[in-house]
Amino acid sequence: MVTAMKWLGLKVIMIRIRLLCGKKRAGVPRQFIIERAQGKELEVYHGFTEQPIRCICEIEDNDAKEKTVETIMPDGHVETQIKFKPKKGRALVTFGHLQHIPKELASKFVRRADGGCPFIHDENTADSKVYRLSQTWTMNLNERFYNTYAEIDESTVDACGTFRESMSKLFSSAEVPIRCYKMKQAQVNPELVFVGPRDLMEAFLFDADTQKYFSMAANQHGFKTWSIPKGKWFPRVKNFLWGTVMDDQVVLFTREGNSSMTVMVSKEQFLREKQFGEKL
Repeated sequence: MVTAMKWLGLKVIMIRIRLLCGKKRAGVPRQFIIERAQGKELEVYHGFTEQPIRCICEIEDNDAKEKTVETIMPDGHVETQIKFKPKKGRALVTFGHLQHIPKELASKFVRRADGGCPFIHDENTADSKVYRLSQTWTMNLNERFYNTYAEIDESTVDACGTFRESMSKLFSSAEVPIRCYKMKQAQVNPELVFVGPRDLMEAFLFDADTQKYFSMAANQHGFKTWSIPKGKWFPRVKNFLWGTVMDDQVVLFTREGNSSMTVMVSKEQFLREKQFGEKL
């Protein structure tokens, strides 16, 4: 156990040094990773195209209180939990499409003694098996954002109403500033995309060369990926937990934006906003 922990610590240090030196893929050949994934019976695609829609809440009141923001996934696990202090240029964001979470997965959030969860709407409808969900995260509204996205009519965005309800609950205010944006032009991401059931994806990511290629570390609980945000010098880490259903279809891809980071989402969520490139 101690030896394994020391090795993991050394591996993390090596990943950080490599990223600081600007080496994202660590010299592992792209074709090698393609063949390794196909050998694990995963589908591999040459990139994807996207033109996403986002709902944002930007509160410019410097006196607004700090809030705890949980990024709750449709499968019930919390991707991130951070403290958020509202100010001009910092916003809370969600997807433009409606999301839901099964009631049994939502119960641990909505039954909290402190008043439930603002990101899950637990309507007491006997015939419904799911609750509405706002998968919320933070974003910098900088020049790059406004150059990339254009504001659109909120009445055309399915998730806007649910997000407004979430923000009203979070900030205890009936009036919250919500705006909706759409990427001005569809963008093509050329990075490899891997698709398959959760158990086969786990086997693929346990491979040492795969982890080196993606700058990640994986174990039986999930995996961590590292990236360096633009304008920063120190790598940041993001954690992903394995789901409990082995045959759930998941997608592993590299997200490009303020940083380049490998992430994993359900296939259903991926296809809400993105289209696969050529199958390899």
